[in-house]
Amino acid sequence: MMNPELDAAGAPVLGLEAKYFNDEALFRRIVDQVFFKNWLLACHASQISRPGDYHTLAIYDQDILITHTRDGEIKAFYNVCQHRGHKLAAGSGNRKLLVCPYHSWSYDLTGKLKAAPHVSKVPGFDATKICLTEIRVENFLGFVFINLDPDCASMDETYPGIRAEMTSLCADIEQRQYAYHHSADEGCNWFVAIENYNECYHCGNCHPSFARGIIDPSTYSIEPYGNTQVLHHTSESSHSEDAWYDTSGADYGSFYLWPATSIQFYPGGVVNSFTWRPLAVDDVRVFRTFYSNDGGVDETLQKVIDNDRETTFQEDLDIVKQVQRGINSRGYRPGPLVLNPEGGINNERPIQKLHEWLRAAVA
Repeated sequence: MMNPELDAAGAPVLGLEAKYFNDEALFRRIVDQVFFKNWLLACHASQISRPGDYHTLAIYDQDILITHTRDGEIKAFYNVCQHRGHKLAAGSGNRKLLVCPYHSWSYDLTGKLKAAPHVSKVPGFDATKICLTEIRVENFLGFVFINLDPDCASMDETYPGIRAEMTSLCADIEQRQYAYHHSADEGCNWFVAIENYNECYHCGNCHPSFARGIIDPSTYSIEPYGNTQVLHHTSESSHSEDAWYDTSGADYGSFYLWPATSIQFYPGGVVNSFTWRPLAVDDVRVFRTFYSNDGGVDETLQKVIDNDRETTFQEDLDIVKQVQRGINSRGYRPGPLVLNPEGGINNERPIQKLHEWLRAAVA
């Protein structure tokens, strides 16, 4: 059996070639094979909690519309009018009908065409045969995920065991509500950001506040979860006098769900998430979202939001921009990954797993 810390020739395992981060044609293939064929976090159910609510987003060049129907269902569609292709809605809100701003074709929240001006005398026009193109959608513990692959497996089939793991860390997770988010364009390839998130080899050097304020570095680990495309981050809570808040009562856990979502459970029941949406081969938008039991931001959650944004979040923005610039250098040659069979914080084994998943997706 081959040593997982060595390649087929018995040499250390190297990082990915630069083309995975800066080649336009390969990036387009990755968007098609990774982002358009996997589950992606779209919003939280509390953001579309009432009949008539809708929410829009974009996955690269695909505009998406999510609705809460009069019958209480959550549905997702491509956000494009079936007449001449204009975007149907923007932002979020509450409506009885979705009316295209171009020619006023109107759709109900189940995607069916309800009215179109001046078509009564058009031969063969049948409104019952016209509807928005539907997208797979699931409410997973209150998080609304979409998948542009109509033949995809369910969330529970794709990430078996994760529902129970998350519930064990936060028994009331399904009662959480959206409280606050901020976002930033990171100025790097999406995978630079994903790699950076899924290793803490750099934490002691680059994130001293996180390493003292939230986690206990001596117990931190990131490991694949079973045979799924999930990376499980675990740690005891901070034992430091520099803890951001009272972290007693629960440990840290985070679940990175391939390819672009992480749901985090900070000590003490603070629930938050990351999601990444590619903008270009060298840019990605990250959304940092926090949840609470009543949708409000109390003193503890505000401390977490402020400390995270001013330290870890900003530090990572600075890091990934520099990494992207470095990867574009003519002098860049990917070096060996730091693969420690004993695991622990100073380890890039999760990076090796990410590389396996990406290569398999575009093989």
